[in-house]
Amino acid sequence: MYSTDPSGKLSILDTNNLFNALIDHFRGFICIVAMDNKVLFANKALKERTGYDPVGHVCYEAFHGRSSVCPFCPKEQVINQNRVITWEKKSPLDGHWYNVVNSAVELTTGEKAMFTQAIDVSEKRTLKGGSERQKLLLDIIWNKAPFIITGINPENGRIVYANQGYETILGYKCDEVVGMEFFDLFQDDERERALKCCQDVCRGFEKNEVVFWWKTKDGGKRLLESTCFPVDTENGQRLVFNISRDVTEERRLQDQLVQAQKMEAIGRLAGGMAHDFNNLLTSIQGYLSLIDTNKNNPEKISNLLKNINLVLERSSDITHRLLVFSGRRAQKKAVIDLPSFILDMQHFLQRLCGEEIELQISLPEEDIFIYADQTHLQQIIMNLIVNAKDAMPNGGDILLKVELRDQEASNPISMENQDTSWAVLTISDSGCGIPEHLKPRIFEPFFTTKPPGEGTGLGLAMVYSLVKQYGGHITVNSNTGKGTTFQIHWPLTETEEIRVEGTDTALKGRAGGETILVVEDDAMVRSPLTELLGSVGYKVLEAENGKKALEVLEGKKVDLVLSDLVMPKMDGIELSKIVKERYPATKVILSSGYPENCTPENGKLKGITFLSKPYSFSKLLGEIQALLG
Repeated sequence: MYSTDPSGKLSILDTNNLFNALIDHFRGFICIVAMDNKVLFANKALKERTGYDPVGHVCYEAFHGRSSVCPFCPKEQVINQNRVITWEKKSPLDGHWYNVVNSAVELTTGEKAMFTQAIDVSEKRTLKGGSERQKLLLDIIWNKAPFIITGINPENGRIVYANQGYETILGYKCDEVVGMEFFDLFQDDERERALKCCQDVCRGFEKNEVVFWWKTKDGGKRLLESTCFPVDTENGQRLVFNISRDVTEERRLQDQLVQAQKMEAIGRLAGGMAHDFNNLLTSIQGYLSLIDTNKNNPEKISNLLKNINLVLERSSDITHRLLVFSGRRAQKKAVIDLPSFILDMQHFLQRLCGEEIELQISLPEEDIFIYADQTHLQQIIMNLIVNAKDAMPNGGDILLKVELRDQEASNPISMENQDTSWAVLTISDSGCGIPEHLKPRIFEPFFTTKPPGEGTGLGLAMVYSLVKQYGGHITVNSNTGKGTTFQIHWPLTETEEIRVEGTDTALKGRAGGETILVVEDDAMVRSPLTELLGSVGYKVLEAENGKKALEVLEGKKVDLVLSDLVMPKMDGIELSKIVKERYPATKVILSSGYPENCTPENGKLKGITFLSKPYSFSKLLGEIQALLG
């Protein structure tokens, strides 16, 4: 019980020293306020905070600096309804936040008053507010980021965390993918590689810029570039996090740029190619003149015809390589023997360099196999050769070297791949070199040291991007006036792909009287074909286009259709589809001056044999015999 003396000060009955000590050392504020708003008691901390003893003063003046009752004052409810009211409020006197607890007490006079205790919670509130703001910020980043974020349980491969990027990029809602097996989101031919990548991450190897094809909810596919790393949670569980951004459009533009640069390179080659074909035509004309002067010498004519055939094979090889290089096609990775690949490109590269530059090629005797797309590899080499050539306007030397090198002997660069050996491609020139201050920028897109109109600044950026895409590394060493050396470290592939070279098949016996329909709009090609096929025992029919061929097929039993690909009225592809539908027992061979991967069907002609022109008659017979048995 409490009582008041005539001065209005509160007298505490039956107190002791311990109670007083507790009140004085309490870190918060304690006060008792009467119904008339007079302060009846204030502890030591509250007096220090107020700056004077507030007892006898009205509470709203002493504690809140107001001239009238506080609008939020709970005194009436606390005293009249005997309620305990708790609230937090910011004080206008010191700007601090306080947690306040108000309850009713009874005085010795029988009157009721309000007992209040307040604790400064500014620091706690600041920390809480900061934590909430940080959480809100993380939530915004997590869900609004323009990429996919995935948390994966490595023990079962299931997704435990996913952000809203899944919906914008792949069409899945977050709750659809959580619980799914992560590797079900990849295209079938990417699953094994993605699984191996995840296993490497679990062993502690962070993976950066790893590119995979993912499935979309509607059955499509998107190309995503991923960064993967392990995270240990507070409960000791290890998760694998995958952050992936959509690079489908970026890759499409990159492929367009590759194509544009290939066409630019072909423009550079045009002069050299014209020179080569003129030489070949001159050679054929010479041999034909020799045949005319040796009409009575069959042995001499036979040798001259063999020489003409060799010349034609060489011209066929030039046109085939030119068409393959210029053709637009989907990326097709394969195992490539790097030394053989360089050797096959040697003639092209020499023409690209021109007569003022000496190209030296140094290749090892052993096979060195890498995994890459042939067009990408061509693009890398061509870009570096063109750069080297442009650095030597007055001529010079270029060295192209391939070697197998141990990691210890390689340049001291950080390589995630732990293989002990690398395929190393080196291209050196004796040109003007690169100034030291420009070296850090040479792989930047659109950066070029060439005059306006002579360079896009995209060549080396493209080379860098492609090399990194295949897990390789590229370095440059250059001194002004002493030339430049680019060196590419390419990871070796573990398996050797079986590659079958196209060779002419020797004729094994004569035909058995089967009927062949030759469909060709060029009479100069059709006429000798029909005569040659007839000479070895086949019954031969002719048609100059696809529509005429269908008319012939209606009235005759035909065992095989040999058709050109590009013809007026109806092309070879449409004809072959109709033949397969109406006459399933009839075999089909399509031929074209375009290589197979440049056909409108991109080479995917199921059940149809394809021959690139020009082809030898013995090779044609080999294909026919293989189909007709």
